[in-house]
Amino acid sequence: MSAELERGWTTLGLDKYASVFHANATRPWQGWGREVFRMRLLKFACALLAGVIAMPALAQDSGGLSSSAISRCAGKAGTEMRQADPAFGVIALDGIPWVTIERTEEKVGTQPISTTVTGTGARRRRDGTSVPFRFTCVLNSKGEALMFHTSQLLTRMRDELPPSNFVEGSATYLEKMAPPRGLELRVQLLDISKPSNVEVLTEQVVRTGWQVPIPFFLRLPKDTSFEGRKLVIGARLVLAHQTLFELKEPRGISSADLGNSVDVTLVKVQK
Repeated sequence: MSAELERGWTTLGLDKYASVFHANATRPWQGWGREVFRMRLLKFACALLAGVIAMPALAQDSGGLSSSAISRCAGKAGTEMRQADPAFGVIALDGIPWVTIERTEEKVGTQPISTTVTGTGARRRRDGTSVPFRFTCVLNSKGEALMFHTSQLLTRMRDELPPSNFVEGSATYLEKMAPPRGLELRVQLLDISKPSNVEVLTEQVVRTGWQVPIPFFLRLPKDTSFEGRKLVIGARLVLAHQTLFELKEPRGISSADLGNSVDVTLVKVQK
C-alpha cells in the first residue's frame, strides 16, 4: 500500500480496515482492473461508514461554483501534487454534471466526516501532457478536505469517460503578475434563457502552479440539447475565498464554439 493511501486511512480512523482493502486491491476482481477496483472499494468504504444521504448540487453559490466542496478538494489535490511533483502545472476538477456530492453526519474514529465527493478531473504538466483521472475526496464537518485520492482511467479495459461535447479555452488577466499560490480559476457554462432560473450546464475548477493563461476544458454530455438555450461562460479567479479577477460580461457561446478555443480576459475586481 502506498504511504499516501495508508496515511489517508489512518487520518479517517480506518486503519484497521486498511489490510483488507490492500489485500483485495492487489488483484483484479470480477473483471475490474486494480485501479478501478481500488477506487470503487474506497467509494464503498466511505459510503458504508458514512450512511450516505445524497445532497443536491443544483444551486449556484456566490463564489461561482455549484458547491464549495469542489474547491476544497481542488485545494487539497493541488497541495499534494505540488509536493509530489516539482513539474506540477495544472490540476482541474469537473463539477456539474460529472461530480457526485454526498453528505453524512456520522463520525469515523475521531474525525467527523461530513461529505464525500467523487468525480473526474485531469492533471496537466508543464510539458503540455494531460492525464484524466477519477477522484474521491473526503471532507470533515468544518469543510476541510482530509484525503484526496485519484485513479487513472484504464482505457485498455474500456474504462473511459462518457461521450461528450466540450468547450475548451483559457483565462488570463492583463496585470503583470505571476499567479499567487492557491489561485483558483472557476469557470461555468450557464444557460441564461430563463433569467429567474439560471442553469449550470457544466463547470470546472482549475488550480495552477505556474503562469497564465490558465487552460480550462468544459465537458457536456453528448446528448445535451442546445435548442431554446442561451449559453454563456462565466469565469473568475479566486484566492482565499476572495474574487480577485472576473469576467466583466458573460461570454456568449454557440454550437460553433464546440471544439474550438474560447479565450477570455478577466478584469481586476475593484474593492
